Amino acid sequence: MAKVAVIVGAASKHDKDGTDVDLPPASRWGLGGALCLRFAQGGFHVALLGRRVPILDGVAKEVQAIGGTATCIQCDVEDNASVKSAFDAAKSLGTVEVVVYNVAPPFPPGCDFTNLPMAEVVDPEYFTRAFNIGVSGCVRCVREIAPDMMERGRGTILLSGATMALRGGPKFACMAPIKAALRSYGQAMYQTYAPKGVHVAHVVIDGVIESPNTKAWADKVMLQDPADLADAFFAMHEQKPSAWSYEMQLTPCRESVGMRL
Repeated sequence: MAKVAVIVGAASKHDKDGTDVDLPPASRWGLGGALCLRFAQGGFHVALLGRRVPILDGVAKEVQAIGGTATCIQCDVEDNASVKSAFDAAKSLGTVEVVVYNVAPPFPPGCDFTNLPMAEVVDPEYFTRAFNIGVSGCVRCVREIAPDMMERGRGTILLSGATMALRGGPKFACMAPIKAALRSYGQAMYQTYAPKGVHVAHVVIDGVIESPNTKAWADKVMLQDPADLADAFFAMHEQKPSAWSYEMQLTPCRESVGMRL
């Protein structure tokens, strides 16, 4: 039976639909695409979960171009039925050994990293939806796979985090609480599942990931190569049970720790 890696959020909100052919595939599709490529290279059949099926198809073609295998599955992490259906489909492909939750909370309407709202003007309704995507969506995914992993006595659940999960900065009042909650949820999962053989780990991405939307930042900061980040995720999966990490922080060598805050 095939071993399966499920990448939830298999592309990036910065991918510009994969049209920037000047970038290598791992950067063109963002961290989600890089994770798909890396786990395929590691011998996994990759299940690509996301809302935008045409984008998933583009990432799957990149996986197939390197000799890997991939299946695209539409999934809306805000919807219970959609998540259950998606994981049922993923489990039909083989044994799900790895799940990566790579779903970021959305920006507030009309905002990006350059104009995030001040703390006092964050819309509570935005918080409700952002938490539903960034944290509750992970809960929906975990409940579909954690029982199977515990029954087998093995499995890996990896969470994509950010510097804002560790401390809130003046420009991140709208998003930091979401990432902090995901980190805390992951800590609780580790304490619960590690004794049962399931490795839960949180990866703090402490920088700006190279993508079509961020490559212009290269004159200001050292961009992080998504392929290098994906290597680190894969290494976490390969850790031996007597030396598991709960958390890894990945910072560019030419920047300071906590650079974005």
